[in-house]
Amino acid sequence: MVSRNKLDAKDLNKLGWLSMISQSGFSFERMQAGGFTAAMIPGFKKIYGDQTEEIAAAMTSNMGFINTEPHMITFLQGLILSLEEAGEERSLIQNLRTGLFGPLAGLGDAIFWFTLLPVSAAIGASFNTQGSVLGPIIFIAIWFLAAISRIWFGKLGYRLGINSLSVLKESGAAITKAAGILGVMVIGGLIPTYVSLRFPEDLTLFGTVPVQGIFDTILNNILPLGFVFLVYFFLKVKKVSVVKVILGVIVASVLLALLGIL
Repeated sequence: MVSRNKLDAKDLNKLGWLSMISQSGFSFERMQAGGFTAAMIPGFKKIYGDQTEEIAAAMTSNMGFINTEPHMITFLQGLILSLEEAGEERSLIQNLRTGLFGPLAGLGDAIFWFTLLPVSAAIGASFNTQGSVLGPIIFIAIWFLAAISRIWFGKLGYRLGINSLSVLKESGAAITKAAGILGVMVIGGLIPTYVSLRFPEDLTLFGTVPVQGIFDTILNNILPLGFVFLVYFFLKVKKVSVVKVILGVIVASVLLALLGIL
């Protein structure tokens, strides 16, 4: 009979900190498997005590290929430790591990890299453009909180155990969609901060009506917004390469400036 000790909050906190080495054991054959397994070793030792054969078996079963989002990796680690503690079959654990790391990667990318990264960078850069030292401080603070969120994800995975499969199935798509909407809203609101596009004040129609004033009466910052949509059109609809779009913007900007239009 295999005896199993229970993990406590201290053990799960340690898991969260150790999960930060998950990328250090990276290989092209197994991807994150080395670091992924190494972070769970203290948990395996706590569960099985001096039963070295069980510890070795638990480690070996986790050395298969895995590649998921680094912040949410602890969710899967907490889940595995929970199942090991409960005495579940390792074939089930391996199947859950293989089946979940892909969806977790998509969910984590949507939250951290497609939403939090551009939003935090935009907020920090907006302070920098004003000459404020708060820019890098805020950016670092946000990503420090993102780093220690691993601890919370680990505890969540451990607490949910096998029930996490249904939770991910029910909530994963909604969370991903919400994160995407939030990112688009924030970045859209910051467009006027980074895109400066105005007609000169002395450019008028019929010698009296300022051209810029016409656009301002329609909608403030409509020109930067229109420019962003134009670039989006070329990138997404016309499939023009990023390099060509950048070169086109540079050439157009120089020509319009020489003509006195912008």
